[in-house]
Amino acid sequence: MAQHDYNIGDQNGFDFLVDLNNALSAIVTNNAGSSEPNPTFAHMLWFDTNNDLMKVRNEANSAWVIVAKKDGSGWTPYRQGTALGTASVQPDTRYAHRPNNLSDLESAAAARANLGVAAPVFLTQTQAEDANNTAFGQVSGQRLAQAVRDNLNVTGSAPMFACRAWVNFDGGGTVAIRASGNVSSITDNGTGDYMVNFGTDMPVANYATTASWTNGSSDRNLQDGPAIPVGYGRGFVRILLTTGTGYAQDGSIVSVAIFQ
Repeated sequence: MAQHDYNIGDQNGFDFLVDLNNALSAIVTNNAGSSEPNPTFAHMLWFDTNNDLMKVRNEANSAWVIVAKKDGSGWTPYRQGTALGTASVQPDTRYAHRPNNLSDLESAAAARANLGVAAPVFLTQTQAEDANNTAFGQVSGQRLAQAVRDNLNVTGSAPMFACRAWVNFDGGGTVAIRASGNVSSITDNGTGDYMVNFGTDMPVANYATTASWTNGSSDRNLQDGPAIPVGYGRGFVRILLTTGTGYAQDGSIVSVAIFQ
Protein backbone atom coordinates (compact mmCIF):
# COMPACT_ATOMS: atom_id res chain seq x y z
CA MET A 1 0.00 0.00 0.00
CA ALA A 2 1.40 3.37 -0.98
CA GLN A 3 0.58 6.86 -2.14
CA HIS A 4 2.54 9.32 -4.26
CA ASP A 5 2.27 12.90 -5.46
CA TYR A 6 3.06 11.66 -9.01
CA ASN A 7 5.63 14.38 -9.45
CA ILE A 8 9.05 12.93 -10.24
CA GLY A 9 11.48 15.80 -10.11
CA ASP A 10 15.01 16.22 -11.47
CA GLN A 11 17.22 14.04 -9.29
CA ASN A 12 20.17 11.67 -9.37
CA GLY A 13 19.82 8.17 -10.73
CA PHE A 14 19.34 6.28 -7.46
CA ASP A 15 16.81 8.78 -6.03
CA PHE A 16 14.98 8.78 -9.36
CA LEU A 17 14.70 4.98 -9.27
CA VAL A 18 13.35 5.03 -5.69
CA ASP A 19 10.85 7.77 -6.55
CA LEU A 20 9.70 5.94 -9.69
CA ASN A 21 9.23 2.67 -7.80
CA ASN A 22 7.19 4.49 -5.15
CA ALA A 23 4.94 5.96 -7.87
CA LEU A 24 4.45 2.53 -9.45
CA SER A 25 3.64 1.04 -6.03
CA ALA A 26 0.96 3.69 -5.50
CA ILE A 27 -0.57 2.85 -8.88
CA VAL A 28 -0.72 -0.92 -8.37
CA THR A 29 -2.21 -0.56 -4.85
CA ASN A 30 -4.86 1.94 -6.04
CA ASN A 31 -3.37 4.67 -3.82
CA ALA A 32 -4.36 2.66 -0.73
CA GLY A 33 -4.20 4.55 2.53
CA SER A 34 -6.12 5.80 5.54
CA SER A 35 -6.36 9.33 4.14
CA GLU A 36 -7.04 10.53 0.63
CA PRO A 37 -4.12 10.97 -1.78
CA ASN A 38 -2.64 14.43 -2.16
CA PRO A 39 -2.92 15.85 -4.70
CA THR A 40 -6.03 14.31 -6.27
CA PHE A 41 -6.79 13.89 -9.98
CA ALA A 42 -10.00 13.35 -11.93
CA HIS A 43 -10.84 9.61 -12.31
CA MET A 44 -8.18 8.66 -9.74
CA LEU A 45 -8.69 5.42 -7.75
CA TRP A 46 -8.29 5.32 -3.96
CA PHE A 47 -8.71 2.34 -1.65
CA ASP A 48 -9.77 3.86 1.69
CA THR A 49 -8.20 1.46 4.22
CA ASN A 50 -10.08 3.04 7.14
CA ASN A 51 -13.46 2.01 5.69
CA ASP A 52 -12.45 -0.77 3.24
CA LEU A 53 -13.99 1.25 0.39
CA MET A 54 -12.82 1.47 -3.21
CA LYS A 55 -13.44 4.99 -4.48
CA VAL A 56 -12.98 6.89 -7.71
CA ARG A 57 -12.55 10.65 -8.08
CA ASN A 58 -15.32 12.32 -10.05
CA GLU A 59 -14.66 14.09 -13.35
CA ALA A 60 -14.74 17.53 -11.73
CA ASN A 61 -12.12 16.37 -9.20
CA SER A 62 -14.39 17.65 -6.43
CA ALA A 63 -15.55 14.47 -4.62
CA TRP A 64 -15.05 10.73 -4.20
CA VAL A 65 -17.59 8.21 -5.50
CA ILE A 66 -17.85 4.79 -3.81
CA VAL A 67 -17.37 1.93 -6.29
CA ALA A 68 -17.29 -1.10 -3.98
CA LYS A 69 -16.78 -2.24 -0.37
CA LYS A 70 -14.41 -5.04 0.63
CA ASP A 71 -15.60 -7.51 3.27
CA GLY A 72 -13.37 -10.49 3.95
CA SER A 73 -12.68 -12.12 0.59
CA GLY A 74 -15.68 -10.57 -1.14
CA TRP A 75 -16.81 -7.27 -2.59
CA THR A 76 -20.13 -5.43 -2.57
CA PRO A 77 -20.59 -3.29 -5.69
CA TYR A 78 -22.13 0.16 -5.31
CA ARG A 79 -24.42 2.01 -7.70
CA GLN A 80 -25.06 5.74 -7.26
CA GLY A 81 -24.07 5.53 -3.61
CA THR A 82 -26.19 2.46 -2.80
CA ALA A 83 -24.83 -1.00 -2.03
CA LEU A 84 -26.10 -3.78 -4.31
CA GLY A 85 -26.59 -7.01 -2.36
CA THR A 86 -24.37 -8.47 0.36
CA ALA A 87 -20.59 -8.25 0.70
CA SER A 88 -19.43 -11.77 -0.12
CA VAL A 89 -18.17 -13.84 -3.01
CA GLN A 90 -21.30 -14.79 -4.94
CA PRO A 91 -22.09 -16.65 -8.15
CA ASP A 92 -23.19 -14.63 -11.16
CA THR A 93 -26.84 -15.26 -10.27
CA ARG A 94 -26.52 -12.94 -7.24
CA TYR A 95 -26.83 -9.59 -9.00
CA ALA A 96 -29.34 -8.65 -11.66
CA HIS A 97 -26.80 -6.71 -13.75
CA ARG A 98 -24.10 -9.38 -13.89
CA PRO A 99 -23.57 -11.19 -17.22
CA ASN A 100 -25.67 -14.25 -18.02
CA ASN A 101 -28.29 -13.36 -15.42
CA LEU A 102 -31.73 -11.74 -15.48
CA SER A 103 -32.00 -8.48 -17.37
CA ASP A 104 -34.13 -5.68 -15.97
CA LEU A 105 -37.22 -6.77 -17.88
CA GLU A 106 -36.66 -10.44 -17.08
CA SER A 107 -36.35 -9.60 -13.37
CA ALA A 108 -39.71 -7.86 -13.46
CA ALA A 109 -41.26 -10.75 -15.40
CA ALA A 110 -39.90 -13.28 -12.91
CA ALA A 111 -41.33 -11.23 -10.07
CA ARG A 112 -44.76 -11.15 -11.68
CA ALA A 113 -44.56 -14.91 -12.20
CA ASN A 114 -43.81 -15.40 -8.50
CA LEU A 115 -46.93 -13.38 -7.71
CA GLY A 116 -49.04 -15.30 -10.24
CA VAL A 117 -49.33 -12.14 -12.36
CA ALA A 118 -49.07 -11.92 -16.15
CA ALA A 119 -50.85 -8.65 -16.99
CA PRO A 120 -49.88 -5.38 -15.21
CA VAL A 121 -50.22 -4.98 -11.43
CA PHE A 122 -51.29 -1.54 -10.16
CA LEU A 123 -49.47 -0.23 -7.11
CA THR A 124 -49.38 3.13 -5.37
CA GLN A 125 -46.63 5.49 -6.57
CA THR A 126 -44.54 4.78 -3.46
CA GLN A 127 -44.92 1.02 -3.87
CA ALA A 128 -44.08 1.20 -7.56
CA GLU A 129 -40.99 3.33 -6.95
CA ASP A 130 -39.79 0.97 -4.23
CA ALA A 131 -40.37 -2.10 -6.40
CA ASN A 132 -38.62 -0.40 -9.33
CA ASN A 133 -35.58 0.54 -7.24
CA THR A 134 -35.44 -2.98 -5.83
CA ALA A 135 -35.83 -4.79 -9.15
CA PHE A 136 -33.52 -2.92 -11.47
CA GLY A 137 -29.98 -3.68 -10.50
CA GLN A 138 -30.33 -4.86 -6.92
CA VAL A 139 -32.19 -8.14 -6.44
CA SER A 140 -33.59 -11.07 -8.34
CA GLY A 141 -37.21 -11.39 -9.44
CA GLN A 142 -37.99 -13.60 -6.45
CA ARG A 143 -36.81 -10.96 -3.98
CA LEU A 144 -38.77 -8.31 -5.88
CA ALA A 145 -41.89 -10.45 -5.43
CA GLN A 146 -41.33 -10.46 -1.68
CA ALA A 147 -40.71 -6.70 -1.70
CA VAL A 148 -44.07 -6.15 -3.44
CA ARG A 149 -45.82 -8.41 -0.91
CA ASP A 150 -44.24 -6.49 1.96
CA ASN A 151 -45.33 -3.14 0.51
CA LEU A 152 -48.90 -4.40 0.16
CA ASN A 153 -48.87 -5.71 3.76
CA VAL A 154 -49.63 -9.26 2.60
CA THR A 155 -49.23 -11.87 5.34
CA GLY A 156 -49.77 -15.62 5.49
CA SER A 157 -49.33 -18.25 2.81
CA ALA A 158 -52.54 -17.62 0.85
CA PRO A 159 -51.83 -16.33 -2.68
CA MET A 160 -52.29 -12.69 -3.62
CA PHE A 161 -54.36 -11.97 -6.74
CA ALA A 162 -53.80 -8.62 -8.36
CA CYS A 163 -56.06 -6.12 -10.08
CA ARG A 164 -55.31 -6.58 -13.79
CA ALA A 165 -57.31 -3.62 -15.11
CA TRP A 166 -59.53 -0.83 -13.76
CA VAL A 167 -61.39 2.18 -15.08
CA ASN A 168 -63.61 5.05 -13.93
CA PHE A 169 -65.57 6.54 -16.82
CA ASP A 170 -68.52 8.77 -17.67
CA GLY A 171 -71.09 6.65 -19.50
CA GLY A 172 -73.63 9.44 -20.11
CA GLY A 173 -73.67 11.17 -23.50
CA THR A 174 -70.22 10.89 -25.04
CA VAL A 175 -68.33 8.22 -23.14
CA ALA A 176 -65.15 9.55 -21.51
CA ILE A 177 -62.53 7.82 -19.36
CA ARG A 178 -61.65 9.76 -16.21
CA ALA A 179 -58.84 7.49 -15.05
CA SER A 180 -57.76 3.94 -15.79
CA GLY A 181 -55.09 1.26 -15.74
CA ASN A 182 -54.62 -1.24 -18.57
CA VAL A 183 -57.81 0.00 -20.25
CA SER A 184 -57.36 1.37 -23.76
CA SER A 185 -60.92 2.51 -24.57
CA ILE A 186 -64.66 2.18 -23.85
CA THR A 187 -67.11 1.20 -26.58
CA ASP A 188 -70.70 2.50 -26.17
CA ASN A 189 -73.02 -0.23 -27.45
CA GLY A 190 -76.24 1.57 -26.50
CA THR A 191 -78.10 2.62 -23.36
CA GLY A 192 -76.27 1.22 -20.33
CA ASP A 193 -74.26 -1.17 -22.52
CA TYR A 194 -70.48 -0.72 -22.60
CA MET A 195 -67.43 -2.65 -23.76
CA VAL A 196 -64.31 -2.13 -21.62
CA ASN A 197 -61.29 -2.80 -23.87
CA PHE A 198 -57.99 -3.82 -22.24
CA GLY A 199 -54.61 -2.42 -23.19
CA THR A 200 -52.99 -5.79 -22.47
CA ASP A 201 -55.05 -8.97 -22.86
CA MET A 202 -55.83 -11.12 -19.84
CA PRO A 203 -54.10 -14.55 -19.76
CA VAL A 204 -57.52 -16.25 -19.91
CA ALA A 205 -61.12 -15.02 -20.08
CA ASN A 206 -62.18 -16.63 -16.79
CA TYR A 207 -61.42 -13.59 -14.62
CA ALA A 208 -63.54 -11.89 -11.97
CA THR A 209 -65.19 -8.53 -12.64
CA THR A 210 -66.51 -6.05 -10.12
CA ALA A 211 -68.51 -3.06 -11.36
CA SER A 212 -70.79 -0.33 -10.07
CA TRP A 213 -72.55 2.74 -11.39
CA THR A 214 -74.37 5.83 -10.21
CA ASN A 215 -75.63 9.14 -11.52
CA GLY A 216 -74.46 10.87 -8.36
CA SER A 217 -77.84 11.81 -6.91
CA SER A 218 -79.12 11.32 -3.36
CA ASP A 219 -82.45 10.34 -4.97
CA ARG A 220 -81.74 6.70 -5.74
CA ASN A 221 -84.78 6.27 -7.98
CA LEU A 222 -83.22 5.24 -11.30
CA GLN A 223 -79.93 6.78 -10.13
CA ASP A 224 -77.96 3.60 -9.45
CA GLY A 225 -78.27 -0.15 -9.69
CA PRO A 226 -76.51 -3.34 -10.70
CA ALA A 227 -73.61 -3.26 -13.15
CA ILE A 228 -73.55 -6.74 -14.63
CA PRO A 229 -70.72 -8.27 -16.70
CA VAL A 230 -72.52 -10.00 -19.58
CA GLY A 231 -69.65 -10.80 -21.92
CA TYR A 232 -66.05 -11.89 -21.33
CA GLY A 233 -63.00 -11.99 -23.59
CA ARG A 234 -59.27 -11.86 -23.08
CA GLY A 235 -59.22 -8.36 -24.55
CA PHE A 236 -62.51 -6.96 -23.23
CA VAL A 237 -65.40 -7.26 -20.79
CA ARG A 238 -68.96 -6.15 -21.61
CA ILE A 239 -70.88 -4.37 -18.83
CA LEU A 240 -74.66 -3.81 -18.67
CA LEU A 241 -76.09 -1.18 -16.31
CA THR A 242 -79.65 -1.71 -15.10
CA THR A 243 -81.96 -0.06 -12.60
CA GLY A 244 -83.57 -1.85 -9.69
CA THR A 245 -86.59 -2.43 -11.91
CA GLY A 246 -84.49 -4.05 -14.63
CA TYR A 247 -84.38 -1.23 -17.19
CA ALA A 248 -81.11 -0.37 -18.97
CA GLN A 249 -79.70 2.97 -17.81
CA ASP A 250 -76.65 5.11 -18.66
CA GLY A 251 -74.42 5.94 -15.69
CA SER A 252 -72.44 9.13 -15.20
CA ILE A 253 -69.97 7.40 -12.87
CA VAL A 254 -69.12 3.82 -13.85
CA SER A 255 -66.34 1.88 -12.14
CA VAL A 256 -64.96 -1.50 -13.29
CA ALA A 257 -62.11 -3.61 -11.90
CA ILE A 258 -60.72 -6.94 -13.14
CA PHE A 259 -59.08 -9.54 -10.90
CA GLN A 260 -57.38 -12.82 -11.72
